[in-house]
Amino acid sequence: MIQRPSHIEIGKQVLSLPVYFPSVSSVKTPLSIFEYTSVLCALQIKQFLVSAFDIYFAETDHQQKIRIKITEALNNGTTVLMDSGNYESYWHREKEAWLQTNYHKMLANNNCSLAFGFDEQSPPDDFSAHISLICERQKQDQAVNTKIAIVPIIHGKTEAIPRFCAKVVEKIKLDMIAVPERCLGKGIFARARNVIEIRNALNATGRYVVLHLLGTGNPISLAIYTLAGADSFDGLEWCQTVVDHETATLFHFSHADFFQKQTIWGDIAIDFYPGTLAHNLEFYRMWMERLSQHIHAGQGVAFCKRHFPNRIYSVCEDALGWKE
Repeated sequence: MIQRPSHIEIGKQVLSLPVYFPSVSSVKTPLSIFEYTSVLCALQIKQFLVSAFDIYFAETDHQQKIRIKITEALNNGTTVLMDSGNYESYWHREKEAWLQTNYHKMLANNNCSLAFGFDEQSPPDDFSAHISLICERQKQDQAVNTKIAIVPIIHGKTEAIPRFCAKVVEKIKLDMIAVPERCLGKGIFARARNVIEIRNALNATGRYVVLHLLGTGNPISLAIYTLAGADSFDGLEWCQTVVDHETATLFHFSHADFFQKQTIWGDIAIDFYPGTLAHNLEFYRMWMERLSQHIHAGQGVAFCKRHFPNRIYSVCEDALGWKE
């Protein structure tokens, strides 16, 4: 049986597992990309995700400022993950304007530690054609920047995802692969079971491959999917909601007033937005550290029992067959 390592090298980057990347995006967020990257750099967050789309379409002066912040983060040892930008192009209704050639300009001219490949969100139905498309895209993206690892994103029908992941890994010999959480099923338990299937399929290739879930930032989901076999995550919850440190549940961003005394940020004269972001990031740092410690000690279920609200843990225990 292949065991999850505590660290893994992706390209020239070493990641601690499990790992959460706070996402920076122009979609459904109140601040600018520069403001978010500034907060992340000021707090010396160890890793975060940025969108190539957002950098590409930023005003010239903002684009330069964002690049300076990213360089600052990299120089401080931060892992910067560049996203393909297709999420933003969909929500901004710019799918026709955002092409792989545009992405390649960002990939070639922006520093980052690793990057997702330019994914096809409406892949062909034929299995072989789909695999060929993923492998060809990965080859094209990697040729643009050979200094970093390109991580393919797998879309497709839920039941076929595990087979797609394993086949792509076999063909390209990848160390990391990504799947959007929404592709895993409708409910969290269906998604968790699919993560288990993907992990089993990846392990059957004979090597440990990091499984990244896109769009996963709910703390309870992070723990459930980690137990199921996922390793890496990114999400916008850190900047769209506020987290209650006591229950690991999320509330509307404006409800931060209820929880401001849970961290030192509630006692500091700081603006509401950056103060709330700092409150959230402090939670995610501690949450992932504790989750990692328990997972590698074989105590993942005990972590969930201790930190989940009682009702949620009880339902998980029954649905997923958890045992301490």
